[in-house]
Amino acid sequence: MTTEQVFFITLGFAFVFGAVIGSFLNVVIYRVPAGLSVVSPGSRCPSCETPIRWYDNIPILSYLFLRGRCRHCQASFSPRYALVEALTGVLAAGLWLKVAGPHFQMIGAPARLGAPLPAADVASLPWGSLALIFGLYFFFLAMLVVITFVDLDHYLIPHEFTIPTMIVGVLAAWLLNSDLIATGALAGFFPPVTLASSLIGLFAGALAVIAIFYLYFAARGIEGIGGGDLTLMAVMGAWLGWPALLFVFFASSLQGIAAAGLGALFNASFLRDSREVMAMEDPREVAKRGEDGTELEDTEAAESKEDTEDAEGAEEAPGALAVPFGPFIALAGVQFLFFGEFLGPSLSMSYLYYGI
Repeated sequence: MTTEQVFFITLGFAFVFGAVIGSFLNVVIYRVPAGLSVVSPGSRCPSCETPIRWYDNIPILSYLFLRGRCRHCQASFSPRYALVEALTGVLAAGLWLKVAGPHFQMIGAPARLGAPLPAADVASLPWGSLALIFGLYFFFLAMLVVITFVDLDHYLIPHEFTIPTMIVGVLAAWLLNSDLIATGALAGFFPPVTLASSLIGLFAGALAVIAIFYLYFAARGIEGIGGGDLTLMAVMGAWLGWPALLFVFFASSLQGIAAAGLGALFNASFLRDSREVMAMEDPREVAKRGEDGTELEDTEAAESKEDTEDAEGAEEAPGALAVPFGPFIALAGVQFLFFGEFLGPSLSMSYLYYGI
């Protein structure tokens, strides 16, 4: 086999692996905010509750073959299921290209293009280290996919997602600088995060959002950013290092503003009235109430009814448009991971990574 053949086979495997995990991420995105188990019951049609058989649950392909409908009741499935699977597959393939591409390029460069690849060259690749690097950063990307779609749905970033992700980010920074990684396996990998830059990034990301929260509250008298955004910025610092935070913050802000403008122009569904967002209940609490079967106390119910009547009788001006900020933080983090090395020192702050 040639160098190119081996590389493209592994690249295809990375895409398939990502798409399969993307199918599971769809379950997490739907069930965790609803307080449901991600293990049981198995996948089923939300309309007729018929269990989905394995051959109707093949990532991307089953959706295309069934034209996005249930085989039994013909109810339509959201195209987002296939989108999440495809997106996760593309991210996995891109990550493998970033992690392993330079190594394949090095062993293939001396040989004539298309020449057979010696078995010794294949064996010389640090496969274990490459797999560990890929696995760690794929976890990071997969969690960003989950956080993005949960925030779009519920304007909520559960700490069940962000806190474990930031902990694994610090652990990853330690592992990637340990003896478990073969010498040269991370050569040219950007960003070169150390344990120190990861820990500083974790705290700096959180403190930056806290400062923005209080400044906005002092200026406007309302909350302009949520607690989930705070922990998500800490996640970015833990995985990408503190020098990345400046790019992540400004890129996410600019892209969020642009998306809000375009969304308002085209009446996008992800934009909501800020008063509606503030009144939204945590879906996990709603699910918990339903499971317990408890009712609101009489006084609470009466107050709720009065508030509803007052709201119906008042003619209030609509509140400001609210935009979920989490997806744009995640997008900026992905952009920095994949393209940070091409941004130049003034945007990537690459020179700061080697000072600590």
